[in-house]
Amino acid sequence: MNRVRQYQNIQVLTADRVSLIIMLYDGILRFNRLASQSIMEGDIKGRGVHINRSLEIIGELANSLNMEEGGEIAQNLSKLYDFCASALTEANLKSDSAAIESVNKVVLEIKSGWEAVAAERQKSAAEAPARSVSCGA
Repeated sequence: MNRVRQYQNIQVLTADRVSLIIMLYDGILRFNRLASQSIMEGDIKGRGVHINRSLEIIGELANSLNMEEGGEIAQNLSKLYDFCASALTEANLKSDSAAIESVNKVVLEIKSGWEAVAAERQKSAAEAPARSVSCGA
């Protein structure tokens, strides 16, 4: 277990901003899955712990938004984060797996957008050396 945590720490320390954001969304999905499992098992404490972890991540994502530079995208993300926080709070109060699933749908949609950004960056980075070589010829 210690080696896994070391690997995860290395991933975080060496990741770029987009990769970190994707990891945060993965964390929300993981904690939501554990919360749903806790609901199925009747584990009230586990449900609360996992939902609170998801809420902490959502709070960090919301606090990191730059509303001035982010414009409409930041405003829309803020609204989505508010929805997710409200739905998770309701899920915790009512032991409602459906509310957790509604959050998962939103998170998966946002995450796919960030994954597209990451893929585009990788593609651009891979093409950059090829362009500089052909420009020099």
